[in-house]
Amino acid sequence: MLVPLSGCMTYKLVKDSNAVNQVYTDEKITGFFSGSDMKTLVVMGKEHHYVMDGVGDLITVLSSPLKPRLSAEFSYFNVNEKQEVSGQLYLVASGADSDEEKMLLEKSGFKLVRGDKEWRKKFNMAGHRYDARGFALPEQMVPFNKDYKVVVIEETPPGFKRAKMLLTPVTLAVDGVLTVGAVLLAPVALVVLSQVRITGWR
Repeated sequence: MLVPLSGCMTYKLVKDSNAVNQVYTDEKITGFFSGSDMKTLVVMGKEHHYVMDGVGDLITVLSSPLKPRLSAEFSYFNVNEKQEVSGQLYLVASGADSDEEKMLLEKSGFKLVRGDKEWRKKFNMAGHRYDARGFALPEQMVPFNKDYKVVVIEETPPGFKRAKMLLTPVTLAVDGVLTVGAVLLAPVALVVLSQVRITGWR
């Protein structure tokens, strides 16, 4: 049975109207900062700040004796119409030779992969995205000697309007102290910067 052309067009319009709009952009990262509450990670981009207040035990692991063994990989960030952000970060440990280190990795939730050569742990992160206009990170706080980027996927369901983006809650005091609300922020090298890899969709 042949479907009238007008029916095909109507179906296409309905299909298109139900499609989630996705926009892919690259966010240049200028720094990572951990909170004194051990629960907050701020990913500072050139255009936006991503305040992650759901990072599990990431900050604790980064403060542990495992730190010299670790490198970090980001997946892309998803941003919804409410400016809520979700993403994943992987910590990778290599060169763990002693039984003590292996026990600590297991206790910290790392899984052995790649033929007993590499340990990995995934962290699901959640937070909000903010407008970083007017915020300038002092040069001495910028830890990178090369550009790092995270792929950001902005998704807007049909019928929804994207919420207005609020200005960043990150503030820089006259004494050079960074805060977000009542939480003090300190640079975190995630973990050895020369080893940080950003993974994306391309």
